[in-house]
Order: sequence, then C-alpha cells, then structure tokens
Amino acid sequence: MALPQPFFDFPGFLGLIGPVRTEKTEGAPWTFSFTVGEQHLNPGGVCHGGMLMSFADHVLGTVVWESIGYKPCSTITLNCDFATAAKPGDLVEGEARITRSTRSLIFVNGVLTCRGAIVMQATGIWKVLGA
Repeated sequence: MALPQPFFDFPGFLGLIGPVRTEKTEGAPWTFSFTVGEQHLNPGGVCHGGMLMSFADHVLGTVVWESIGYKPCSTITLNCDFATAAKPGDLVEGEARITRSTRSLIFVNGVLTCRGAIVMQATGIWKVLGA
C-alpha cells in the first residue's frame, strides 16, 4: 500500500476540523501537526479540548494503523489528560508509540506539544477489526 504524502485536505471529519498535517517518509516516523486557528478556539480563546482530543485520536490511530499493516481498526478507549493551553497561532505537534500489542488489541500512548510544552497526554486501546 502506498503511504500518504503530506496531506492537508482530509475527507470527512478531519477535513472539517483541520487543516491537519500528516506526513510519512520511508524509514522515518510519522509527522503530525496543526496550527491553532480561529475555528479551533473555545469561548475562552484557546484551542478547544475536543479539537485536541480529535487530533490525538488521529495521531494515535494512525500509528496503530501502520503497526498492524494498514488493516482496519477502531478506537475502543481514548483517555486524555490536559496540561496547558494551546493558543491561536500555536503549532501543535503530536507523536505516539505502541506500548503493547495482542492479536486483536493495540495499546498506545502519545503526547501533543507546542512551544516546547506538553499540551495533552493520551493513552488508548485500538481494536483490530476482524481479528
């Protein structure tokens, strides 16, 4: 399967909440980021927690998807801990790593950062569909 190239216009939900940058180059880890825009703000003027959680779901889920050979999978659990706010214009970056795999379940954790600070930490479990 061909790997996605830098991608700014996702279809569906990610297209509505984006733009989100997702990039994969051969032999390198995934790169994920988005710049906090007006469309991402809550009434307090900082990035909405729902946006951060959606971005984390995308980051962790993509790393899981690659680890299982690009098979269909689905989020079972996503736990998020917020640490600090992301402000308009901030570049939020995400990374994730698999912590445990079974035949049908993948355990993963990740972190979202901006300005050198942790914005949110996330842990999750994904189900390999059909396994």
